[in-house]
Amino acid sequence: MTHAQEHADHVFGAQYDDVRERYASELEDLKADSLAYEEEMRYCQLIVDAGFPATFEGMDEYEAAWKRAVEYADSGAVDDLFKDNA
Repeated sequence: MTHAQEHADHVFGAQYDDVRERYASELEDLKADSLAYEEEMRYCQLIVDAGFPATFEGMDEYEAAWKRAVEYADSGAVDDLFKDNA
């Protein structure tokens, strides 16, 4: 094998590794995008199941409703419901 052939094989191998790494990286990006999409769809279904529209406004309304519920519970207004009445 000549030096030129050896060099050409090395360059081709390096290019192949670069391509393989790029595709592996793109595959990981696609997997991450897919997981993010699945999570978004799961969240949208929660919103719809709670009676809100599957829109950005619906998401805001859903979050506001939970915030109000937590604030109300934290205010102590329902503490008597959780005390032992014995």
